[in-house]
Amino acid sequence: MAKEPLASESEAACLTCRDSGWLVKTLDSVEKVVPCPHCHSRAKSAKLLGNAQIPPRYFDLDFDEFSATTKVLLRAKRRCEEFVEAFPEVPRGLLLVGPCGVGKTHLSAAILKALIREKMISGRFVDETEFLRRIQYSFGRDSRETERELLSPLMHVDLLVWDDLGTGRPTEWVAETIRTVLNHRYTYSKHTILSTNLPLQPVRKTELPIKNNSLDERVGKGLYSRIMEMCEVVKIDGEDFRTEVLKSGLDSYEKHRNSH
Repeated sequence: MAKEPLASESEAACLTCRDSGWLVKTLDSVEKVVPCPHCHSRAKSAKLLGNAQIPPRYFDLDFDEFSATTKVLLRAKRRCEEFVEAFPEVPRGLLLVGPCGVGKTHLSAAILKALIREKMISGRFVDETEFLRRIQYSFGRDSRETERELLSPLMHVDLLVWDDLGTGRPTEWVAETIRTVLNHRYTYSKHTILSTNLPLQPVRKTELPIKNNSLDERVGKGLYSRIMEMCEVVKIDGEDFRTEVLKSGLDSYEKHRNSH
């Protein structure tokens, strides 16, 4: 049976080893076969990206796909890009604050992906509501995951992205779970990216305060203080892009219907 021909240089993904995965090197006058460093880096990057558990919706969205249509959005994007460039020599993580649909999750995921690809860090993406649900499931007799197995990676990865901080039900169990992770990262100076839809401080729309309507009330004064120390606040404001997409779709539908 004839051997399959090697890929030509124009077809090969790796021009160093022509996709063989191996190189012949002369070490101490002896030829040895060694792994291709470029292919090794690609394989390692792919593994780190898989371990990061970035949601499929955001896996292909990088900084280039972020629509910075206002000065506020452009400033937020640039600050996130600067964080990537300076990492790991950054004094603090980031806390992205703003209403729903302005791109906080997009930017958070873009930071994580860029650092994995460019600097080979270990990272993990967490959606608060989904993660708390997984922990609750882990208490079941038939669960394949334990609470410790779920929490441990979040404490030790080089960069943790915690999305929608404060959206879980404000119970003591929820607060304690969040404190466990973030206090550990604070104590051991682990970099963390957080995002929240909540105002940082209580908003008093009436004479009586509305309970649990701010981040410091949701996570508690002690943890809130630590978050302010471990993260730089990046405020993001603008139109909800999901609403804009829906509006654009409805307008197109109306034009199409009126033309018939």
